[in-house]
Amino acid sequence: MASSKVAWGIEVGSYAIKAIRLEREGSNVVVSDFAIIPHKKVLTTPDLDVDEMIRVSLGQLISQKSLENERIVISVPGHSAFARFAKLPPVEPKKVPDIVKFEAVQQIPFPIDQVEWDYQAFASDESPEIEVGIFAITNDRLEQRLPIYADVGLTPENINLSPVAVYNALHYDLELGDKHEPIVFLDIGTMSTDLIIAEDNRCWVRTFPIGGTHFTKAVEEKFKLSYGKAQKLKHEAATHKYAKQIMSAMKDQFDDLLQDITRSIGYYHSLHPDSEPKTVIGVGSTFKIPGLRRFLGDTLNVKFERLDEFKRISVQGREAADFASASLSMATAYGLALQGVGLAPIDINLAPVTALREQVWHSKIKWFAAAAAVAVIATGVMFTKPLLGNGLISSEQPVQIRNAISTSGRHKNAMKSASSILVSGHAAPNLLGLLGDREVWPHLVTDATEAVASASPGSVELSDDLERIRQMDPGRRQIVLLEDLNGTYRYDEKNKKRYIDVGMAIAFSTDGKQDFLNKTILKWLRDNEEREGVPYTIIKDSVSLNQDQFRELAVGPGGLLTEDSTSLVAGNSRDGGGRNDQQRRPNRDFTGGNANQGSGLGGGFQGKRQGAPRIKESGSAGLGIGNSGASGNQGGSGNSFGNSQELEIPDDTPPPTRGGANERQKTPVDVLAPIPGEPGLFSEGQKFFRTIITFTVMLKEPGDQTSSGNATESAPASTGTSGQSRPAPPTGGGSSEDDELEQLLKEG
Repeated sequence: MASSKVAWGIEVGSYAIKAIRLEREGSNVVVSDFAIIPHKKVLTTPDLDVDEMIRVSLGQLISQKSLENERIVISVPGHSAFARFAKLPPVEPKKVPDIVKFEAVQQIPFPIDQVEWDYQAFASDESPEIEVGIFAITNDRLEQRLPIYADVGLTPENINLSPVAVYNALHYDLELGDKHEPIVFLDIGTMSTDLIIAEDNRCWVRTFPIGGTHFTKAVEEKFKLSYGKAQKLKHEAATHKYAKQIMSAMKDQFDDLLQDITRSIGYYHSLHPDSEPKTVIGVGSTFKIPGLRRFLGDTLNVKFERLDEFKRISVQGREAADFASASLSMATAYGLALQGVGLAPIDINLAPVTALREQVWHSKIKWFAAAAAVAVIATGVMFTKPLLGNGLISSEQPVQIRNAISTSGRHKNAMKSASSILVSGHAAPNLLGLLGDREVWPHLVTDATEAVASASPGSVELSDDLERIRQMDPGRRQIVLLEDLNGTYRYDEKNKKRYIDVGMAIAFSTDGKQDFLNKTILKWLRDNEEREGVPYTIIKDSVSLNQDQFRELAVGPGGLLTEDSTSLVAGNSRDGGGRNDQQRRPNRDFTGGNANQGSGLGGGFQGKRQGAPRIKESGSAGLGIGNSGASGNQGGSGNSFGNSQELEIPDDTPPPTRGGANERQKTPVDVLAPIPGEPGLFSEGQKFFRTIITFTVMLKEPGDQTSSGNATESAPASTGTSGQSRPAPPTGGGSSEDDELEQLLKEG
């Protein structure tokens, strides 16, 4: 779409919404307005409704600023999208789009029809090769975010990646020309870090999963503080008398960040041997951590600068100080607004076509309204006289007719009133019943995720670089995959208690096996037996590793994944085309003691997923860790996340030779329509393990503060996000809260 002379750049960050309005004057811009709207709660807060919080903050923005009829450009975080780079052979310019599309299909790890993507070509006079950056985001992520903007009346015309917006901002602000030495822009956000390398009007992007919140959580866990206190302590580390202890608590995060930066710069240097970045510019509020810039600069042996203010834009008057202090975190919004006014070197757009079409039609509404008004006036002229005549006839109706019409109307109103009372009398209790225990399952999902995360995976395991993960020794990978989560409700009539038996199907490759799980997931579940605000109690004695379900699988020749008599295709959890003749296994129950109907082994596990759609029950369900699920004992074929389904062939289809005349032929859905698979993480000869961890939760009754049976009348000890108990604050007469913090720091 054509650029405008005025545009808003809006970034939704984890701490605040940041927005800049730029007005273009030739090749320059001026800041005509800006806003920083802090969220009431940080978006990383546990159990927070993130969408609702964003919606509230956007509502504040539009209540303070006039955004109607303005051009709006928004961003998506780097870790929510994809950025891939490739070199094309010398071709005619008209053939570049076709080659790029072919390259996009190869580079984007999703079916191309499930993403919105765009590209930017970087050409150089010194080389006939064309380098392209391919940028994409899944439709699911867009469909999750765009309705939030629509709810507050905003329809963005452009969507870009945050790291690309940062590149656009600093390329413009630093006036980088066609030829310049490579510069690294390091944007450390809340949840992740974007590393952008700018050189000769091209950029290269890498995102890795470590950000400011990881430093804060390190302090939080070390000294058993609340998140807010840990955040404050992190920023005061340089001047605090216990600076050494605070910096020591964040040492692992410093090391992980340094390792990712070093590897990324090294990889770029391997792609461009003649380029070695010597300058790093830090962007983002995380650089307020004292000593971070010096640590990175000295260790990387580069010139390290922090972006404290912009050179080409500023704000005059009483708001100048506020804008200057926020410059460190406004680079993304700056770059987005530059794209809106047509001054961005990389002008990609990931907005769906439907959203753009909606924007165009919205601009034409006023013309449609004018046309409709003309039509209404013309229609009124045509029908005025007949309507007047009809009114005259109605006024001359006999009294009996008018009375009958009036009586009929009263009876109709009485009937409607009685019906509404009758319906609402039954509907109200039913609707209220739907609200009961609605928070239980979200808490179970969160607990399962937290338990799995207690394995403490490192930056390598959490990265999107599959090659790095494959190169890592499987026995040293501190990562557990949650393949399925299942819950079965039951009621104990004798004790009048309600329970849910929970099963977690997991896969991992870490050495230590049972000992590893006992020290991580099982320990987390037992340590978090009772917590305030959680609608159930985890029964500690019910937590079980289920050693009889423990399976060891190995990748054999040709990628076949074998365990006992089961053969699976390794490295492709949904690849229907790679299946071989699969062996049957006896039924097992996934729920850990509460038998559902029989279920077949799917990659080592089985069980009925609650709430999954079924065409016809086959008694089999599959689970996988990057491998296709084995079939159940009735011929159904499993996949990595749900029940297998079967289609029934119409009655006029010839019966199968192995069955009777009345038996209908069944064909697995995933054979008829295989779903593309995921890349595998294991090579030939490597092994991994699967098992089912089960535990039982007892639901709390309304008003209960604890249901564990060991509650006392005293207030419970407060708990941090890690679930570990810490001393309750003093009730008086003793040391203050600051004294307690000082004692914790001294001990740390």
